Amino acid sequence: MTVGVAIVSWIALPSSFTIFNFGSQKVVKNWQLFLCVGVGLWAGLIIGFVTEYYTSNAYSPVQDVADSYRTGTATNVIFGLALGYKSVIIPIFAIAVSIFVSFSFAAMYGIAVAALGMLSTIATGLAIDAYGPISDNAGGIAEMAGMSHRIRERTDALDAAGNTTAAIGKGFAIGSAALVSLALFGAFVSRASISTVDVLTPKVFIGLLVGAMLPYWFSAMTMKSVGSAALKMVEEVRRQFNTIPGLMEGLAKPDYATCVKISTDASIKEMIPPGALVMLTPLIVGTFFGVETLSGVLAGSLVSGVQAGASEHARTLGPKGSDPHKAAVIGDTIGDPLKDTSGPSLNILIKLMAVESLVFAPFFATHGGLLFKIF
Repeated sequence: MTVGVAIVSWIALPSSFTIFNFGSQKVVKNWQLFLCVGVGLWAGLIIGFVTEYYTSNAYSPVQDVADSYRTGTATNVIFGLALGYKSVIIPIFAIAVSIFVSFSFAAMYGIAVAALGMLSTIATGLAIDAYGPISDNAGGIAEMAGMSHRIRERTDALDAAGNTTAAIGKGFAIGSAALVSLALFGAFVSRASISTVDVLTPKVFIGLLVGAMLPYWFSAMTMKSVGSAALKMVEEVRRQFNTIPGLMEGLAKPDYATCVKISTDASIKEMIPPGALVMLTPLIVGTFFGVETLSGVLAGSLVSGVQAGASEHARTLGPKGSDPHKAAVIGDTIGDPLKDTSGPSLNILIKLMAVESLVFAPFFATHGGLLFKIF
């Protein structure tokens, strides 16, 4: 991909061109733009390798989590959370370097094309992401069909590899979201006619605090939605076991349609409150507090949301039904809402808020800040 980008930069782009950087003009060479794309591409590669290291059962971090299962669920959860927090460090530095280099060469436009470089291999990543669910479903079929435990062991190994590739895809998504959101933030500041964003002013600082809080609020809402949907599903399954004769013995078929309806309804209805939070926050802040406070909200949500990291579960050190296996299942259940719901949704939060703010920037600049005007 690096070679391909170099060829395109040399053939398709002029040797130099002019871009606008917050009111001033900046001359950019085609080789500088190539470096911007390249630094984003290679930052994504670093994120991918680090994600694999922290999520693959072939390396020590996941093996340490697996070892913690032996002493119970509490230590498992503690190790998993610590691993997730630790896994964010190197990717953040990779994103920071790519931002510095790309901005130095081509200002905000350089950051935008760095995001393009990070996403240039996403087609391959998304294709590999399907590996995990397919293997997981194959393992479920093998277990329900009563096949040999050796087949289940093979599908488990394939499922573990699929989980790692899925985690790598999520790492690319949140990394590129950081770059895209920063570029959109720059566009918002420019369109709202803000010369500088001073964090020492109260308007901006309270926006930073609120913006940094939003990813936690959003994550809490999505995690609670997963929990409530799971509760309804468990209650329905228990009801069917108690009311359908012969279901436990395999003599009767369960009511699959009701279970599917619970999942489908929850996936739609439960996302209304988090979606409203994302959509209404820029409108309310921009209208009542102005563009300076909204710029703080966008910056705070970007910095806080991109720190999200999720660690995958490891395979247990004991047979199915043993205490380590039970602890692993509980840890897996706790981690699933984080890595499959809240984590992937955060890149939508930071990008969608930035896009909406950019669209309404002229209105906020002219009519925003009603509360400050009143008082």
